[in-house]
Amino acid sequence: MPTHVFKPTRNPPSWWDRLLVHPLDMTVAVVAVLFGALVVLSLFVPEFIPSKSMDKMPWPIVILVSGFLGTGGILSLTGLNWWGDNVSTGWAVEQFGWWFTAGGFATYALSVSWHYPGSLFSWGVPLALGIGSLIRAISIIMIERSVRATLKEVEEHNHG
Repeated sequence: MPTHVFKPTRNPPSWWDRLLVHPLDMTVAVVAVLFGALVVLSLFVPEFIPSKSMDKMPWPIVILVSGFLGTGGILSLTGLNWWGDNVSTGWAVEQFGWWFTAGGFATYALSVSWHYPGSLFSWGVPLALGIGSLIRAISIIMIERSVRATLKEVEEHNHG
């Protein structure tokens, strides 16, 4: 499958290279940050209602959704664009972000489906984004396990 993803030629890769490697991950993380920021704005500007569905939700749910999405999106973007030497830290930050993002989208989807069950797009798309975020979090676990196994194999081969 390695031939199915863009392989940057620059080292370190540029922001554009990273976007080409993770186009949908980056997009979903940015959407999460934007949703979180818009909801926070609506808490301070009562006339601003970014979502009629969110307007029907109790404020603790609104804060929960906003916190999960905003924080999750920021952490996911930080991990996706990690520049540090310790790649495991970048993966951990990104993975933590995706758990939050999944929780935010799922909470939003459940709340919207409660108020507007017939509006499938309104809750189905966030639910799908939440599931995608969850899958990305799980894929990071699998990536890290694979890399650790490869490193162990190389180390055993060099010292064996």
